[in-house]
Amino acid sequence: MTTRRRGRPRRTPAERAEQRERLVEAAMQTVRERGPDISMDHLARGAGVSKPVLYSEFGDKRGVADAIAVTLAHRLEARAAADLAGRPMDIPSVVRATISALIDLIDTEPELYAFIVRAIRTGDRGLLDNGLVQVIQERLAVLMALLLPGLDTVKLRALSDGLFGFGFAAVESWTSHRELSKDELIDALSVVVQGGIEAAGMLRD
Repeated sequence: MTTRRRGRPRRTPAERAEQRERLVEAAMQTVRERGPDISMDHLARGAGVSKPVLYSEFGDKRGVADAIAVTLAHRLEARAAADLAGRPMDIPSVVRATISALIDLIDTEPELYAFIVRAIRTGDRGLLDNGLVQVIQERLAVLMALLLPGLDTVKLRALSDGLFGFGFAAVESWTSHRELSKDELIDALSVVVQGGIEAAGMLRD
């Protein structure tokens, strides 16, 4: 007869989700305090765990950045939804609310944004491989399908990827130079992105 080895009982899915959320929040606070070039050692100490725990949960530092990016994307989504509450769900409103929420997020969380961008630039990853972009894209794809019914999904994907690339490049330029005010940047980006979406609507079969 075999006896079962005693040890720590398995965590429930809810407990695992709670720990992951706690680790992400701790990582965000540590990045805010120590800057975007932080090491896994600092992240582990900030969370009060060992490095193997972080590696087990996130894989590597890029995994930590992706988890932070997804958390920020959900907050951005909530902010944009709050801005749109009670307003017409049209292209100008959706575009401006999304761009305004994104730029406010970058402006208020510069260290976290820089940490995410550094993760994007490592290895063979590109802009569109980032969790922040992916979550926003998923939500906007649904909205664009509603606002532009009949547009071929392949065209929609290619055009939305292009608009994301343009938008993030413009924001990168702004964060480097700050020659425009935040409101001026939001106005300019909203006009260009709205024009791109409306032009895409002309490609419907």
